[in-house]
Amino acid sequence: MGAHQWWTLARGVNVIMGVITVPVGALIVGAAGQNDIAAPLILHTLSVAFFMAGWNALNDLKDINADRINHPNRPLASGAISEKAASKFSWIMMILSAIMLMAIILQSNDIKSYDWLDSCIIWFIALFLMVAYEFDGIPFKVCLKKSGLWGNLSVSGLIAVVIVFGAAAVGHGTDLLPWLVAICAMMIGTSREIIKDVEDMEGDLERNTLPMKIGAEKARLISWVCSFLGFISMGLPFAFKLIPTPYIAFLGPGMYFLLLVKAPIFKGDDTKASKYLKRSLLFGLLGFTACGIMPLI
Repeated sequence: MGAHQWWTLARGVNVIMGVITVPVGALIVGAAGQNDIAAPLILHTLSVAFFMAGWNALNDLKDINADRINHPNRPLASGAISEKAASKFSWIMMILSAIMLMAIILQSNDIKSYDWLDSCIIWFIALFLMVAYEFDGIPFKVCLKKSGLWGNLSVSGLIAVVIVFGAAAVGHGTDLLPWLVAICAMMIGTSREIIKDVEDMEGDLERNTLPMKIGAEKARLISWVCSFLGFISMGLPFAFKLIPTPYIAFLGPGMYFLLLVKAPIFKGDDTKASKYLKRSLLFGLLGFTACGIMPLI
């Protein structure tokens, strides 16, 4: 069980993306011009990192049979890491995330002002999404993972709440802007999750995914609709005059890849479609970050 196996189990690249998304959420709302934000940002970032690592390990535990077909080289599916060790790792990560949340509360300048409350609410929303996605009967009879589109929405919802969590770190968790950006990220993420489910149809015998329910072609159509909604939602902050209109140029690369994704989706080139969607999400977040920094330059 080398470090690389644990890194893969935690899906380290995804964790890094989550870690980056926290300061992105803060920068979108102009945090670069605020003082004394280092401590809350670090604590929020660590909480997200531990949470994502814990959930990813849990997800591999729950998907081990499907992964033996779809992803046989993953640490659990290949036997490189035991199920017992992975379960312990998942618990430790989630406990560490909760400890970071407690530290967020304690480091608040005035606990009685409840300026930490939005961070706690967002953390528990993420916890609810994780439990509802992975476990049957808690709180739904059939977990969201087996519920088609709802499962895709819950996974992409995690990306969305991380953005707002970053804004909450600097006291802007209830602002409209980070929520609009979160909606955009959620639509693009949902589109990509559907495409990934199409790719994994062969091994998803224990999951009632959207492609398994309605077929690959119809699922791809819904994926494209979600990507189109992501394209439209990129313009919402400008429509609400939350960001100066000329700054929409920073969203150009993200919009470009969203326009490109239609062709591979309808041609059934799922790998290319997934790649374009991932790039559009990345460049979209970078674009919104630039919009948040520009007034300070």
